[in-house]
Amino acid sequence: MTTHTLLVARSVTHTGGHDAVHRLAAEVTRALDRPVHACFLDGAAPSLHDALDAAQEQEATEVVLVPTHLPPDRRLDVWLRRAHADWATSRADGRHLPRVSVSTPLASAPALVTAIIATLDEPTTPLDGDPGPFRSPVWSAITTHRRHVLVCRGPRCTAYGANRTADALTRALTANTLGDDDVLVTDAGCLFPCNLGPLVVVHPDDTWYSHVDPELAKRIVTEHLLHDRPINHRISRRR
Repeated sequence: MTTHTLLVARSVTHTGGHDAVHRLAAEVTRALDRPVHACFLDGAAPSLHDALDAAQEQEATEVVLVPTHLPPDRRLDVWLRRAHADWATSRADGRHLPRVSVSTPLASAPALVTAIIATLDEPTTPLDGDPGPFRSPVWSAITTHRRHVLVCRGPRCTAYGANRTADALTRALTANTLGDDDVLVTDAGCLFPCNLGPLVVVHPDDTWYSHVDPELAKRIVTEHLLHDRPINHRISRRR
């Protein structure tokens, strides 16, 4: 039996947080001497779907999901189960799927209390000196961007490929030298029409693009954002 373990986390507000989950997975791999990987329900790569695909490709017979989020997050538990059910249904094409189970959430593990007590026995670091300003005049200036682009990174859009969409959009903006003064891109949580994901919304145009794959993301940049030509046949209309 080949067992893979997936640390399943939610998105955090900075890339370093995502890196920390990957580092934790690497350290657990060394301790257990078996595969342990990080994945995310939303906002970061790889998605749970992609991680499960990788485990299957590596012929894992069992996959254990470890909800890895502090503090406890019921939403993580619910979406983890929904995402797995969607993955299993969409992969039901005759291939053998690994058995997937879920552990006690990290936030509820009794050993977490032990770990906190252990840290209190370690030397502490005084908070002194000058760490830099908390406020700055620079952080009072609204950018002069002409357009604001929202990229949905919610759980469903992430399952549908929003990580690749966001990456393609960023690369296309860079390739066409469009910075924050031209286009301000913001990762968003759920934008509601989840079945149409991955979603990209362009304001102030109030233009909603649905099912945005990497190729469409590039076209949104080169046609709509660069040359003011919305891709009309790919826009989702309001009812």
